[in-house]
Amino acid sequence: MKAQNAKRARPQNSGRRVKTLRLPLDWPFLPGCISTVYSRCGKRRCACKAKPANLHGPYYRWTGLVKGKPTTITLGAAEARECQRRIQRFRRLQERLRDWTARAMEHAPWKERQD
Repeated sequence: MKAQNAKRARPQNSGRRVKTLRLPLDWPFLPGCISTVYSRCGKRRCACKAKPANLHGPYYRWTGLVKGKPTTITLGAAEARECQRRIQRFRRLQERLRDWTARAMEHAPWKERQD
């Protein structure tokens, strides 16, 4: 119980002012990628079996991680367009975070050492 009531120690910033960055989010976003596939069916006399083949499709698939497991979901054309917009938003967010992380590394605590 003592641990629950104890005040949490605040990290010290060596007297420097800490800058708070606000991250505007384009919501909703989605990790993963969209792929387009064409396929053959199981019917023996279908045009998809001919030479040259007239394959079925396009079929759109989202691939990403769901609860840590690789997952692929087949989508309709409108769903695929919306997923692609959300994936682009996610990639822009990742790029912003990479930029901010690089800037933060320029001011890492070990860079302030005076050896």
